[in-house]
Amino acid sequence: MPNVGENDKLQEISDYVRFSSLSQQKADIRHALATEPIQYILKELADLEHDDPKSAFPAARFVGLYRRLWESCVSKHIIGQRLEQENLLLEEAGAHLRKKRDGLQLRHDKQLARLRFLEQALDSSRERLVSVLNDWTYISIRRLFCFR
Repeated sequence: MPNVGENDKLQEISDYVRFSSLSQQKADIRHALATEPIQYILKELADLEHDDPKSAFPAARFVGLYRRLWESCVSKHIIGQRLEQENLLLEEAGAHLRKKRDGLQLRHDKQLARLRFLEQALDSSRERLVSVLNDWTYISIRRLFCFR
């Protein structure tokens, strides 16, 4: 049976493998999105280089510029999607926190209402006790003076 330290190491390895595979998937998707739309152009460029090498060089420069522009757009798109996902997670977390805050506020309000009720009950009991003690004192003083 693995001990606590081994469990931590296994968890770290598991997290690393999960993170590595996730980042590899993202890299593969980014590469596919960046190169897939221009595969046809690259094939035509290879054919052009075979048929007319002089005009292939300027075309290759143009394709290179287009490819860099496209990769930039893909990168911005991926970043935008990630930001949207993170924003959605933050909105969900905010909704959860608001719900929790509202529950705590309701609990606080109920406790305040109970406290006010107990304060009123204590005041009422105090008044009644003072009244009883005053009556008892009055009766005790009367008895004390009547028996003399």
